[in-house]
Amino acid sequence: MQQSWLIQQGNPDLVLYMLGWAATPNAVHHIRPTHCDVLACYDHRSIAPLQAADFTAYRRIYLFAWSFGVWVAEQCCRELPLHKAIALNGTPFPVDDRYGMRLRVVLRTMQGLARVGMNPFNEKAYGGVRYIPDGPFPDRTIQEKIDELNLLADWSKANSAANLHWDAAYIGDKDEIFPPAKMWAYWQSVGLGTGFESYHYPFANPAIVLDQLDT
Repeated sequence: MQQSWLIQQGNPDLVLYMLGWAATPNAVHHIRPTHCDVLACYDHRSIAPLQAADFTAYRRIYLFAWSFGVWVAEQCCRELPLHKAIALNGTPFPVDDRYGMRLRVVLRTMQGLARVGMNPFNEKAYGGVRYIPDGPFPDRTIQEKIDELNLLADWSKANSAANLHWDAAYIGDKDEIFPPAKMWAYWQSVGLGTGFESYHYPFANPAIVLDQLDT
């Protein structure tokens, strides 16, 4: 798991992003909270718990987890004193017949990557590529993305459980990657679930993050 500080200026609060599969910090680079440092975690070919001792300087920690990042957050953020935990277009059970994507769909995605690249996925995930964010971070290779998806699918099938306390879960009405009906089924079972206008990529409108931050 790579970590990139997008803002590290000694601000009192921290925005922590657990990004989805194949993402880079460009996904959230345009969201600039005024009173928060910002750390983006991505490229989950390896994962390890984040240590609370590394974040003691912060008054509040806001977690925003996207897609497979919801599952990664369940594994990596258990020790953090989270002020708010927000799930975006994902569940703690990402490869699951009831609450996530079917395994055969994930496998088909991996096979397609090797054959035709990222364009078909990006068309669905980013609304016909209208919302693919620009930024300073270089893209990753197709093989890196295949390896990441293969590992995430294997790990999450073997070890999925809900450990975190989630404060809100947002479900995009136009998500073509993570089935909205499956997300609604899970999040309503734990008393959460808020619909919003979004493709699978949830950060096109920075308000989805900025409106969650206390002043």
